[in-house]
Amino acid sequence: MSAAKPFDDVRDLAHRPASPDDGCSKQVYDALLGMGREGDFGKLGEAAAWLAGWQRRFPPRIESPTLAIYAGSHGISSNGVTLSSNESTREKVDALREGRAPLSAIAAQVGANIRVFELAIDKPTPNIAEEAAMSERECAATIAYGFEALEGQPDLIALGVVGAGIGTAAAAVACALYGGSPEYWVRPGPQVPKEMNAQRVEMVSQALKTHRGHLTDPLEALRCLGGRELAACVGTIIAARQQGVPVVLDGFATTIAAGIVHAINPLAIDHVRAAHVTQRPAHIAALERLGLSPLMEMEFNTGGGMGSAVAVGLLHTACAPFLGKPDRPDQ
Repeated sequence: MSAAKPFDDVRDLAHRPASPDDGCSKQVYDALLGMGREGDFGKLGEAAAWLAGWQRRFPPRIESPTLAIYAGSHGISSNGVTLSSNESTREKVDALREGRAPLSAIAAQVGANIRVFELAIDKPTPNIAEEAAMSERECAATIAYGFEALEGQPDLIALGVVGAGIGTAAAAVACALYGGSPEYWVRPGPQVPKEMNAQRVEMVSQALKTHRGHLTDPLEALRCLGGRELAACVGTIIAARQQGVPVVLDGFATTIAAGIVHAINPLAIDHVRAAHVTQRPAHIAALERLGLSPLMEMEFNTGGGMGSAVAVGLLHTACAPFLGKPDRPDQ
């Protein structure tokens, strides 16, 4: 990326033309008509057509999925806005690397390769209520780092983030992207105490006031209010579109990352689907803004890639009718 105006390179890439192969999608729908009445397969058929189009092949198939987990830390987490801590982020990363996390078992079950990307966990971003989370150069470099999830040529990417305070940072970015009050976008799931929610609202309000002159541009909103995890997800989403790799979002934070890309170019998230919807009202609102319908409604309250990993299994199932009968041992 150029040193002078690094964000210009990001915008240019987000606007670079890329499209699915509509012929491959049509082959899915034609095949479905041969299996039953139109619409019989519901969202499963739609998912298969989406996969075929963006993989640009028929039949659609998932042979090398990557579960990309971005882990970071936030200075705002020390202000009473989260139930977890930067230390717990390190513990989660270690558990994933060592195969001890529940997510490790789910990924193995669905055949996904977990890749954990550490984003300076031991160096939290500044408190966004007081200063910008990143410089433009750092933000652009972190976006570029997100391109690394495409190494190894995966045919599907499932996103996840781990980081104490990421939900508050994402809520602040949502305020900048969509307007509305901090109270609206901070709205948590059922597990967050009222006092903590009030502190989140206060921190987001302060952050919006501190950076009010920089929030009309989505990349500036990311730089000032977001975090390294969001920036890396933005990079992955943009790069995946260029390479014809479908992307599955996890929870609220990854949805807001897609929202940043959408704000740059609404066509730049056509290759993206939402795995699920959490019980967090702000997640529902963000999906509505992007016109994304979740593949599942599992009532997950955990993040970190759990929902997107489970969705990989669902997408395997969506591909199955087009792959012929599996080999079975003689009986």
